[in-house]
Amino acid sequence: MKRLVVLACVMAILIPVGGAAAQGSPAAKPPAKRAGPTVAEGQKFLEAAETRYFELTDKAQRASWVQENFITDDTEEIAAEANQELTAFSSEMSKKAHRFDGLKLPAEMARKMLLLKLSAGFPSPADPKEQRELAQVLASLDGDYGKGKWCPDGPQGKCLDQTAVSALMATSRDPEELKRAWLGWHAVGAPMRQRYARMVALGNKGSRELGFPDAGALWRTMYDMPPDKFAKEADRLWEQLRPLYLSLHAYVRGQLRKKYGNELVPAHGPIPAHLLGNIWSQE
Repeated sequence: MKRLVVLACVMAILIPVGGAAAQGSPAAKPPAKRAGPTVAEGQKFLEAAETRYFELTDKAQRASWVQENFITDDTEEIAAEANQELTAFSSEMSKKAHRFDGLKLPAEMARKMLLLKLSAGFPSPADPKEQRELAQVLASLDGDYGKGKWCPDGPQGKCLDQTAVSALMATSRDPEELKRAWLGWHAVGAPMRQRYARMVALGNKGSRELGFPDAGALWRTMYDMPPDKFAKEADRLWEQLRPLYLSLHAYVRGQLRKKYGNELVPAHGPIPAHLLGNIWSQE
């Protein structure tokens, strides 16, 4: 208590009061403006960010390789932790890179700065709990897909993994067997629906925190043009490609009609996906 009294007395002596202070002291100077960032600071920032980014990317990729080749709950957890660290760092660097907005940078540095802003890919929110949740969801989706199996004769019978189902669909020409395999394999994704929706919600939230409407807008910004302009360019290119695509589609449908008949392959409309020889209908 004594210290407070003494301090109050000292302050009263040192600080003039009322008009005397206004008349006897010069006007206080406004605080000096903080100097903006320099090109040298930008270069230092990029070098440090790149070094750490490569370290975390290498760590995450190693963890992902182990998880995808040895799918267990433990490897999923290891991959989730490594991915969480990488996405959190990427999101942080993306935000910090905006400090250099408006600074005239050499072309190479300017492009690196842009790529750093977009490096988050599927950015996690700033909340550490949500960062961890997103990393765990991503790892679990990847793991469940890799562990997925189709059991034609039920769980007690022989089950086929992705490689075996792919081989069956590439070689079988029995339309009923192909349909069963297609439906059986795609049922693997049904339990993932809610987690996938949560993944999208968290990724969109992280993207909004970086200044983008959603993750899609962030991805469309990666092509050296505004996202809306990129969408228009994609539409323009599609219109050029569309006649060729329709011709190829009609040709494939015609050949499949010769093979499987008019009842299985309609003369118009989509081609039955299970007849294309690939679990993703890519071929």
